[in-house]
Amino acid sequence: MVYLYAEHVIDDYERWVRHHEANAETRAAHGSLGTQVFRTRDEQADRTTLLVIQEIDDDRLEEALDYFGSEEFRATLEDAGVIEVRDAGLLDRVHLQDA
Repeated sequence: MVYLYAEHVIDDYERWVRHHEANAETRAAHGSLGTQVFRTRDEQADRTTLLVIQEIDDDRLEEALDYFGSEEFRATLEDAGVIEVRDAGLLDRVHLQDA
């Protein structure tokens, strides 16, 4: 398993989540096994920044990277109100522990 992370700056969360959920089948068709989305709990802070983490099947990483770098995906981000992708990269899980 590999994890693709991206920091999205958005204009409106409700708009973003509608588009994100509508795009789930397409992401899955390109190797995504699921998504986790995080933002700060501090309601006084800028809550327009999301950390999006896609879980990707190792055997389909190149396919996923091709999709996430495509014009089709860029258009999806634009439609979802993503203003900027500040940072993105790949992560390997090195440790997992309950409690």
